[in-house]
Amino acid sequence: MKVQSHLNSSGNFRCSLEVRNFDGAVGLADLVGEIHESFSNTCERCSKIDLTGLILSRLAWRTRHGLYLHDIGACSIFPKSKPVFQTTDFNVTFSVVTFTTSSLQGKKKNHLICFNEGASTDIQMMKLFLSSDNLRVHCFFQSENQVLSRAILSIFTTGGVAPNMIVMNSTYHGDFHFKLSLLSNRAFWLIDIPRENITVNTDIAAVEQWIIKITMHEGLNIYDTEGTLLDLVREPILQWSLGPTMNKTQVKQLYPHVIDIIVTKCPCANDVALLGLILDATSNGVYIGKTISGFWKVDGIIWHDMTKIIYEELKDEHKGLTVIDMVLTNHFLVILTSLGLFISPDLRYPITSHIQLSRAEFCGFERVDYIKGKLWYTERCFANTERFEVDYITITFNRNRTLSESSSCFYSKEPFLEWLPCLDSTYESSTVVTFLIDQESKTGIYLLRHQRSRHVAVSVSMLKEEKPSPRPKFPNFKFPASFSHAVGMVFHPRSHFLYVYGDQVWLSVDGGNTFELLCDFLSNFVRKTVHSFYTSDISFITQNKMIYRTKAGSARYTKMGEINDTVYTLYYDQLGYIHKLTTDRFDTTAPLSGYVTTSSIFGEPPDLGFETALAPQFVSANEMLFFAFVPLNESVKNVYKKKFENIHVGKVLSHSKTGNAYIREIFRHTSGNVGFYSSVLAEIIEPFGMEVINDSPCLDSNLSISIIGPNMVKLSLEPRNYPNVFKDTDVEKTVVIPGHSSFMVIEITDEWTAFAIATMPDTVDSDLTFAAHSWLLYNFGSKSGRNWAIHLKPCNYWVQTDLRSLNAVKYTDMGNKEELKYQVIPNTRGMIPLQIPPVTVIIGNPTLLEVMANGHFDISDDYHMKIQIASKFFHRGSTSLALVLWDASTDCYVTTLVTTMKSSCSYLRTMHHVPDADIPPEDWVSGVHEDSLGFNMIKTLPVNYRPPSNMGISIPLTDNFYHADPSKPIPRNLFQKSKETGKYKQCANATRREMCNCTEHQKGSHAVAFSDCKEKVHRYKFPVTQYPVVLEIFNEGEKFSVEPPYLVTVTEVNMRKNWELKHTVPENLKKLKTYLESRLKTPVYNPLGLNLSIRGSELFHFRVSVVPGVSFCDLAEEFQIYVDEVPLPFPGHTLIAVGTSVVIGGLIFISFLFQLRNIHPLRAFWRHSRGHFAMSSFSSIGS
Repeated sequence: MKVQSHLNSSGNFRCSLEVRNFDGAVGLADLVGEIHESFSNTCERCSKIDLTGLILSRLAWRTRHGLYLHDIGACSIFPKSKPVFQTTDFNVTFSVVTFTTSSLQGKKKNHLICFNEGASTDIQMMKLFLSSDNLRVHCFFQSENQVLSRAILSIFTTGGVAPNMIVMNSTYHGDFHFKLSLLSNRAFWLIDIPRENITVNTDIAAVEQWIIKITMHEGLNIYDTEGTLLDLVREPILQWSLGPTMNKTQVKQLYPHVIDIIVTKCPCANDVALLGLILDATSNGVYIGKTISGFWKVDGIIWHDMTKIIYEELKDEHKGLTVIDMVLTNHFLVILTSLGLFISPDLRYPITSHIQLSRAEFCGFERVDYIKGKLWYTERCFANTERFEVDYITITFNRNRTLSESSSCFYSKEPFLEWLPCLDSTYESSTVVTFLIDQESKTGIYLLRHQRSRHVAVSVSMLKEEKPSPRPKFPNFKFPASFSHAVGMVFHPRSHFLYVYGDQVWLSVDGGNTFELLCDFLSNFVRKTVHSFYTSDISFITQNKMIYRTKAGSARYTKMGEINDTVYTLYYDQLGYIHKLTTDRFDTTAPLSGYVTTSSIFGEPPDLGFETALAPQFVSANEMLFFAFVPLNESVKNVYKKKFENIHVGKVLSHSKTGNAYIREIFRHTSGNVGFYSSVLAEIIEPFGMEVINDSPCLDSNLSISIIGPNMVKLSLEPRNYPNVFKDTDVEKTVVIPGHSSFMVIEITDEWTAFAIATMPDTVDSDLTFAAHSWLLYNFGSKSGRNWAIHLKPCNYWVQTDLRSLNAVKYTDMGNKEELKYQVIPNTRGMIPLQIPPVTVIIGNPTLLEVMANGHFDISDDYHMKIQIASKFFHRGSTSLALVLWDASTDCYVTTLVTTMKSSCSYLRTMHHVPDADIPPEDWVSGVHEDSLGFNMIKTLPVNYRPPSNMGISIPLTDNFYHADPSKPIPRNLFQKSKETGKYKQCANATRREMCNCTEHQKGSHAVAFSDCKEKVHRYKFPVTQYPVVLEIFNEGEKFSVEPPYLVTVTEVNMRKNWELKHTVPENLKKLKTYLESRLKTPVYNPLGLNLSIRGSELFHFRVSVVPGVSFCDLAEEFQIYVDEVPLPFPGHTLIAVGTSVVIGGLIFISFLFQLRNIHPLRAFWRHSRGHFAMSSFSSIGS
């Protein structure tokens, strides 16, 4: 393998790599190290090479069968699908071009910047905001100067490439494309998106913040820019004023009195957050800062003084008022102050612009108790709220209850008006540290501390009528005595991972039944935890200001660093970037550097090693045991400082010379191995450097090993010749003989003799002798400064999934199945892949869903998993399905994928009627669409139209208006019954149609709720016979026909008759149909092959509903048919026909009689006419 690269004048790398006569398989991921090393050697000023922009253009390989070309387009070095090329005889040459490089400062030379029109661009993240107007976004290239920015933009535009904006959340995914053409003098792309193209809802509700991704080409990671989009119209807390605003001077005056900072964030939009200042006894007031874009800049915070609002509820002014804790739930704001607990009204229904608080009463508790109070809340987003989803809050007071008090722990559900005691008399001997409601399992979980023994335990109780039962669901889990300082308990947001923390951290994945130890901090303890639902990050803030981090569900954790500020807190925003907040400064990671690094907050990643020597012991050619040495005279209180701990699992042990190994497992030795209390099993990634004769001349001698006691041996050099002697620097070095125990030198008695400790003493049962150069010497000592270190392992796994979001929400309806697919791609360069599934699937509530998981490895060691989920027992509920990469490094962006599974109805699941004629949208606008016979199939309804009733066309009795316009007269309104009916809905209280605010969506909707807006309907010529009622169910991009077991009912919403339905009922459905009709008191139809016939005229408005019991959804659809060109209504046509027949028959009968009597009326008429004429003529002459 040969790598060549050079740095061109534009600062980009061009690299070519040749692989010749390689017998085996080569994967793209395996080449990263080679390319990285070549780049580093080429450019010494580059400490980090950004490989995320690496592009492979064309790959060609020549086999014995000829030349083959494989065009892979533009494939990222961190691909979604890893190309693997496997053959026994090939030559391969391909070119590699990087688009960006990273300098020592880690700042990208060129990157894409996007922002709202008129908004500032002075923060590092793309923050977009959706108002009631269109979303207008500008994108340009941030470069050294505007000329270069224009040049880069022109290159892409000339090549026919413009950005693509992806808008997504847990249930939605939409693509929007920027215009390719640029107007003159523009150095940016522009996109204008109508609000209704993103969302048609405008009501105030808990709504998910969208994730925005803007890319030059989806899937290629070229100039990707990630950000967020916040709906300012619907976010509840933003519709209220939290009190008078404060200027910078007023806020700065509070800084000397601040003793702590608290943060609470919106569960659905983590960029919307509140910051509270806890003040000392010399100051007074409640001061809250609000942000809508995350805490990126101190100047971006709007500060509010809520002191007056609190005093209004207290009816008096009291000294010593300060905020203690606060929680922002989906619909309420709860603030714990030193003078009581205050709750906001439902934030979805603002009555006034200024927020008003109510005070919760706790009998017997005073200011001294509230100061020690604590609020506990499980963060869950209730966008598209289900009826079984509700927020709970617990308040605890750090004291034992008195005889007059019911409890020192209380809980409540929204609207938080009634607070119930957590405990009953069953737990009189225990104090509640905290109490949480597990909404997935419908249980209450107690963290208890025994008042006398101080032992800590977790108890789980079932909820009955939303109250915990005194009988536990499981036997109590009792923690060991080493866990003596329990501080709290928390669920990771949107998951079922339960953490109990204090001087130890324990993890439960089964709702509190069992726990596993994650961390042991000994004399230190965790005082607070902060979480990111998006990246599954969890940070533990300890009392000594050391910060530790783990991933949700993972058994691995690491040390982040230390924070030296006196007053601070940590906060994760919507995208999972961590922020350090102090009173006057906000620090955060730098996402535009190309790497998500926390060095700006915590400094460089700390060395996790400890001050002692290690003794290596070969287990196989690829595995080593490392024993941590504890001197025999070491003080007992310091032994823990020289032991391997859980934090070291999954890390990389490296040597100062060369070599590194991946720590897989930890062993603790309680007896029998003097000097070694712990060891680790490590897989060798790169061989460790051994000592040479120049470092240790003793290597040039034969070595004799004699047993002198338990674990102890004597090492002797033979022959005793200079300069082949032991040196003082050989202390703490380890003699390694493959196939035998290793021996760590602990003392040198003379130049040819030393004492050592055996790593595996049970295998040493006799004296041994080894010739020179057959034994090895490794130096993992610490006598002259520790020459080994333990660091965080680079990310070793990538995950590919068909889910569009890291935290997707999926719905399973009755009888339906959901299928999830995952592909885990290992990045294990230099390591032997284990044929063990790298993932663990964890179900929060296994009784709710039926889950089946299958997985397999492919030829490139990628692991493919398919999970099928179905509803169980047809119960409504919600649970989490977590996919945990148990062997993944905590440095990976994704190690845990949490999908919320709801056994319920998806708001995206709808039923639609499919008309028998497809009319394009432009014809609906014009109102003209003719069939093959020239008949217009669109009917524009008259203004203020109401369909006729059974009493006649001129007597409408329905309340529904169509094409409503309050400024126009109402036709067919002459009769009293018609005047008493007819009510506007959308146009209520409006004086003209423009004030009805009908949207295009409402004008085209068939729903009776929007009948005021409906203008045009389908038109059919009389008679309508055997009209096929075709129904389809749409669900998240898929559709299927409505057929049994779905049965339907059909009604005419305007109470019209003159229509009938025909259908066929299979034998297996007849009993069900009869049963449903008796229960529903209405006819039930089979939707498959359902036909409609109409004998009436004008508008018919039908509603089709799926019967209950076959779906969690209330599936219903409405459609309208206007029947035109109808003959006269009955009995007009009949009367005319009968009358005409009678007249014609009568005339024929009279003619017959005249003929029978030989009467000829025409002859008589003519004779009479002639006679009259003759007489007139005669009289005239005679005169």
